[in-house]
Amino acid sequence: ASASVWRSRPARMPERGRPRVCRAMATPSRVSRLLWLSAQVACLAALVPFAGAAASSAQMHPEAAALNPSWTMDEPGLGTWETCDTCDQCVLDAVPGGVPPPKPPPGADGKTHCTKCLGCSVILRRLKSSTPMLGKDVKVFTGASGAAVLKGVTADKGEVFVKTWCGLKGGYRQTPRNHPIPETCDKDGEHLPETERLSCGERGGVFGWSECNFKFLNALDAMALDANLSLATPRSWTEEIRAFLPVGGYGDGPDAGEPDPSAGAKIENVKAQFYEPAPGVAVEAFFSEGASTRVLDLAKRIRHEDIVRCAVFDLLFSEQDRHGQNVFVSEEGRVVVLDNEGSFGPINSMLLPGGQKFEVYRIGYNAVCCGNLPGGKAKNCPGTPSETSAPEVWVDYRCHAPGRFVGTGLPPGVEPFLRRVAAMTDAEVFEHYGMAHRKHASVLKQRVDDLLDGGFERALLLAYSRQRRGNGEDYGNDFYYGVAPPCCATEEGACKIRGAEGRESHGEVWAGNGAGAEALALWKEGEVKMPKNAEEENVKKAGGENRRGGDEDADAETARRRRARRR
Repeated sequence: ASASVWRSRPARMPERGRPRVCRAMATPSRVSRLLWLSAQVACLAALVPFAGAAASSAQMHPEAAALNPSWTMDEPGLGTWETCDTCDQCVLDAVPGGVPPPKPPPGADGKTHCTKCLGCSVILRRLKSSTPMLGKDVKVFTGASGAAVLKGVTADKGEVFVKTWCGLKGGYRQTPRNHPIPETCDKDGEHLPETERLSCGERGGVFGWSECNFKFLNALDAMALDANLSLATPRSWTEEIRAFLPVGGYGDGPDAGEPDPSAGAKIENVKAQFYEPAPGVAVEAFFSEGASTRVLDLAKRIRHEDIVRCAVFDLLFSEQDRHGQNVFVSEEGRVVVLDNEGSFGPINSMLLPGGQKFEVYRIGYNAVCCGNLPGGKAKNCPGTPSETSAPEVWVDYRCHAPGRFVGTGLPPGVEPFLRRVAAMTDAEVFEHYGMAHRKHASVLKQRVDDLLDGGFERALLLAYSRQRRGNGEDYGNDFYYGVAPPCCATEEGACKIRGAEGRESHGEVWAGNGAGAEALALWKEGEVKMPKNAEEENVKKAGGENRRGGDEDADAETARRRRARRR
């Protein structure tokens, strides 16, 4: 080889993990070629571990590479996930091969505190109190359940959200007002013998539980994928965490000064639910200013197919807790739903008119469940309906369905899923998707039958017919109030949107999308559609021989039509 090759310098490495490099010099003629080659081999051997570390960083997801802290092997305070008891900052890089794991000396308490730790699977940080969008500082809701919800970044996925309900050390609280997360998962933890685990309940996302929550959410994710509804909600999966809890207190909000005893605590032998990030912000947070020009402009940009897809998701999977804090909208008008832990229950979604969540935005909390306000029914009931509606009523699916009607025009992929599920037994559905509770399979099967029998609107009204009629006083997820006419503009019929007073023109969410023939036939102008109550119908059926015979004939005809549809 020529001397110019010997003098060539190694390619510059990233600052992270770069050692001091010994550079080759031109070989003097009096120095043995053998000795020179030995020096080169020693130099290359020293470089190998650090080249591996640099390569691992280069292979990371771009979001992870941007957020992963820089480090050098000789910096003070560097340790690893295994060697540190507490740590200020996680690092996604592994310890370079052939190098002893770094470990700072223990402190006076005998524990090893590190400033940076190699070998973490995820870098965690607390949620910010707000985020900017379209010139507005938009509030971030942290959730009311008290579960630990953190932002994270992993080497392969990039940015994620991480949620867990038990297993965190140090007394972690989502906010200072929440209960601390239980340090062990004593109800259904994987570490418990099978005989000691409690059976899963009907609800998902329950505080203090683990495996049941994971089964609930992973089954729902698998069904959404099979029904081609994954665009309606972020994908979700379960992973074990190797990390440390974030330091820096409770973030940048009003709780920033509160002490956080869990800061830097090690997370080990803990599984959590990971989620793809949802684009945008909560509808309730952005629409809180009323029908301003900014809000109306965003409402007009909403992708109509997104709303219909999310509404079908909520009806098919029987969502009972869909409110404006878990419906997200982006600057581009993308809409997704999240926190689907209320699935497989009664229908109560702000996307579906007739339930309590929708009615709260339409006529006000005081008119819908006045007995749940401070002071109870004696002080607050009967409530008075608001003269204006909140702009959240603009995510009513009817404002975004062509002709304000879905019928059998379900999103692509949904009907094949319905027919596959219809051909299975409840037990087969339960086993196939690994559901957490057997009732979830029967609820899904009922909704599938309703959708196949008569389409979207019929299934919605059938679902409401099995729920209690709302009395305007009590709070609950299983009420229905009748389906009022849609309000898809700043003013339409008897409906007026808060904040639109004084406008010369009435803005429409979807200009020109009036009710088609089907919608006009079903939702007559000004009429509140009240489904027949199933319990009342059962009482009527017991009224006489002739009536029972007629009902039995009708039931037989319904069953025949369902079988024909399945074929």
